Amino acid sequence: MNLEITTERLFLRPPIVEDVDQLFKLMSDTKLTKFLTWEAHRNIETTISLVHSLTESQRNDKGYHWCLLLNDEIIGLVSLIDVRRQIRTWTLNRAELSYWIGSSYQGNGYATEASKNVIDFGFKNLNLHKIIVAHAAENVESKRMCFKLNFSQYAVEHDAFQKCNLWHDLIWYELLNK
Repeated sequence: MNLEITTERLFLRPPIVEDVDQLFKLMSDTKLTKFLTWEAHRNIETTISLVHSLTESQRNDKGYHWCLLLNDEIIGLVSLIDVRRQIRTWTLNRAELSYWIGSSYQGNGYATEASKNVIDFGFKNLNLHKIIVAHAAENVESKRMCFKLNFSQYAVEHDAFQKCNLWHDLIWYELLNK
């Protein structure tokens, strides 16, 4: 399956080992990770391990990941993670949207543009029925993006995660393939 996606301003493709230097530059930025599940990368080996992990999850239909390229420069990553096809007799065909944009590229609509196309790809090419997404309650930029992408809020998870000794609520959204 061809995983390349072209949008109005971006080119999306799966990450490869040759991307490690560009990804490390972005992922070592401590400002980027305030609400993310991972800490800023302190060494390039962490980034190398990440790229291998992303490639493996894609190979096993557990996650699909796209580097966002603007004029041949990587500016972020959008993923469909935690792909769940079935639990015993239940068919699920769902995934969670995950994204980040390098600090110096934020505020330009790149995450929204890329996510819209990744969602379309997930519904049309990966046979997903539902895509969910969550954001920390304090993350107003992600909240705006969820509404721009037509997600519907369905839950508030109180004290969902702790980061830097603070507990944060998660706001959960869903989008169905209709």
